[in-house]
Amino acid sequence: MDFHNKTVLAPMAGVSEPVYRQLCREWGADIVLTEMVSAEGLHYNSERTFELAKVYPGERPVGVQLFGSDPQKLGEAVAIIESFSAPDYIDLNCGCPVKKVVGKNGGSSLLREPKLFAEICTAMVKSSKQTPVTVKIRSGWFTHEWVDTEFAKIAEDCGIAAIAVHPRSRAMGYTGNAFWERIKAVKETVNIPVIGNGDILTIEDAKRMYDETGCDSIMLARATNGNPWIFRQIQQHLAGETPMIVTLGDKASTARRHYELFLNHYGPAKANKDMKKHFMWYLKGFPDGAELKQQFLSAESESDFSRALDAMIEVCD
Repeated sequence: MDFHNKTVLAPMAGVSEPVYRQLCREWGADIVLTEMVSAEGLHYNSERTFELAKVYPGERPVGVQLFGSDPQKLGEAVAIIESFSAPDYIDLNCGCPVKKVVGKNGGSSLLREPKLFAEICTAMVKSSKQTPVTVKIRSGWFTHEWVDTEFAKIAEDCGIAAIAVHPRSRAMGYTGNAFWERIKAVKETVNIPVIGNGDILTIEDAKRMYDETGCDSIMLARATNGNPWIFRQIQQHLAGETPMIVTLGDKASTARRHYELFLNHYGPAKANKDMKKHFMWYLKGFPDGAELKQQFLSAESESDFSRALDAMIEVCD
């Protein structure tokens, strides 16, 4: 698995499910990651957890991201995932700031326990037969009390294949500006590939992150919402080409395709509920956006959504 010069879709709870991952791959994402998968859930044979861990041919190369705090269960989870979904790599979440994850000593909580982190990385690498194991970290628990270089070195010494760095502290959540210089510091500390993440909102940001940090690849999250073509635009920009211009028609046709894929994959009940947030993102920049948003928000059936999509397309004519 090569982690150089790649654009990676970050794991986002409730967003980066199989349909979204496929769509982003179609629009140029080199690699995609699943939503977080609980090692505990796999241990206890949770049907919901195994559903999150499924991967499909149209989204490869794909990684499955695990979270937890028990080295034995995380090692076990690697073996389960290798057998169950055979992903292209397996990632450890050491960055999620959400309370329900941190409260179980998972996610960014591990940044307070280097010994435990080392035990987990070692257990996961040893358990893997052939699948690369990677790690995604934040730069620290508290702002300016950075531990990213220390943890990156531990990860490398444990046999981790690559490390993604979101240069915010857990205390910052998703607020404030990311400290990109921390990505550079990690890159200068280890020899494994470093994936930069955080505050890549435009194609110019992507190039600037490469230039300022020296990172090997970049990872995008919220910038992709309602905007999956940003992957292709970034690749074109980095290659010195003129990035594609995304028209309202492109947005409308992609929104329709997204809905149809979601409908076919999950059925109407889930599609008509979960797709609403995606439509709100696709509608950014549309004239009469408020009226269109209301049509989607009030839609309850396939026919309602079809009419709303038709109205969205009519605005583009």
